[in-house]
Parts: sequence; C-alpha cells; structure tokens
Amino acid sequence: MSYDVEKDWTTEAGLRAVVIWVRDSHRCGYVGVPAGHPLFGIRYSQPCVALMRPAEGETIGKRSPLALLCAAGDEHRMQSPEVVFDVHGGITYSNGTADYPAPSALWWFGFDCAHSGDRSHGGSTGVMRDLPYCVDECESLASQIVAKTTLPA
Repeated sequence: MSYDVEKDWTTEAGLRAVVIWVRDSHRCGYVGVPAGHPLFGIRYSQPCVALMRPAEGETIGKRSPLALLCAAGDEHRMQSPEVVFDVHGGITYSNGTADYPAPSALWWFGFDCAHSGDRSHGGSTGVMRDLPYCVDECESLASQIVAKTTLPA
C-alpha cells in the first residue's frame, strides 16, 4: 500500500496521532499509545478490562454496527476497543509495527474512511473525508482513549 503522511502531531490529550492519505483512494487516522499503557498490544476486537463499557442506552454513534452486533450479549466483548471507541466507521486497525503508519515504538489504533457512504478518490458518490475531518476524529479518539481507559494505580 502506497501512502503519504499528511499530518503527524501530538493531540490535545497528549497522544501521538497520524493521518495518512492512501494514494488514489482515501484517508486513515491513527492514535498511538506507548509501551506500559493498558491498551498497548491489545487487538481492536480483543476485550480489555482496563476499558469502560459503553453506557447503557448509549447510541451507536460512528461505531461499526457489525462490531456492536457481534458483541451483543457478550459482556466481556463490550470492553473491546472496536466497541468502546466511537470513531468514524469504528476501529479497524491495531498494531505496533515499527514503521506504520509512522516510525515509532507505539501501539496504534486506527480508522479508515473507506466505508459505505465515504467517497474514495475518483468516486462520484459519497463524502470525501478531508484532512480536518480526520484530524478531528483522531482528536476525539485520543480523548476517548484517555477518558475510557483505567490506568494502573
């Protein structure tokens, strides 16, 4: 996959974020957590006791309806990043490779803007998610990671 880093910054919540442009296609956003953070090494569909479950009656928001459907009735799975974090299309990436989406030793959680209703480069329907939109989604994700993760005492 060929891509360009459009923005790499420290969010207001204090976590590093990156927005990439997948060439001739769409944008993706990522927020990284450092080693020692309770979410470091957690896959996006993996339950984590450090995460707070969504509140009873909380709306789907921007989460993946499929992830919520798969987690329905499984209280443990309700504590997975893809269910807890309300971000565009849901969390669709988690990994800690040394060079993607940007060189680091972080564990990244990401979303993509290539879902139903999104327009990819050259498409004629849907909404093209621009850089400011993805920056806002990364800021929101970083804030949620900080607010919804219980840190060890």
